[in-house]
Amino acid sequence: MHAKTKQPSAGKLAAAKQDFERWRRGRKRSRRIPDALWRMAAEAVSIHGLHATARELRLNSTRLKEQLHTLGQGQASEETPGFVELPWMGAAPVPECILEAEDGDGHKLRIHLKGEAVSQAASLGRMLWASEE
Repeated sequence: MHAKTKQPSAGKLAAAKQDFERWRRGRKRSRRIPDALWRMAAEAVSIHGLHATARELRLNSTRLKEQLHTLGQGQASEETPGFVELPWMGAAPVPECILEAEDGDGHKLRIHLKGEAVSQAASLGRMLWASEE
């Protein structure tokens, strides 16, 4: 049988776990969890998910979820802007150019250029007409 090895926690979850353990060792019975620890748990939830964080921090997941809701309401009024203007990233019009040429025998040439090639259209036209002379 394989023994299940725990993966070491990283980042915010590890820091929160360490602070929760320190608080548990030094607290008196029936003391509430401080808001600072709930905020640390909330940050860990945003990275690791609710159930993984609750399990790692030895918290009741329902209580943690309630605290997330409470913290979210308080932060929304202070930190979240009511309106955010984003620049329009829609499609800019692509320049186009169509060059058409016809010789005396009725042979036709049509060149449709788009984008950066349009700036070279005048040069291309001069080259085509210069070769006729």
